[in-house]
Amino acid sequence: MKKYKQQLGAWGENIAKKYYQALGYQIIAQNFYTRYGELDLVFIKANKILVVEVKTRTSLIFGFAEESISRNKLQNLRTAAEIFCRKQDLKPEFKIEICVIEKINKKIKILCFEV
Repeated sequence: MKKYKQQLGAWGENIAKKYYQALGYQIIAQNFYTRYGELDLVFIKANKILVVEVKTRTSLIFGFAEESISRNKLQNLRTAAEIFCRKQDLKPEFKIEICVIEKINKKIKILCFEV
């Protein structure tokens, strides 16, 4: 079961990566790990850093993916992004977006929003 979830997550991240690249963003990191958690995708565009948390779902049995992002998770994402910027010698100015990838009934839906 864990392998399926990892494969689904990797699939969703790949869809999200292509989506943001089509918008003109350049990927600078993927699956960057810190003790505060993982940054799924980190992009740059016009010297602005964008951190993307990807949530992938194949059903809504457990609710909407965006509902799984707690206040604590957001704080950990911010802290991990600050660590990333420090390690890459970048200004700690970034935006965080949640990108929900839903594959339900053979249709893929992408929903992205800033937090």
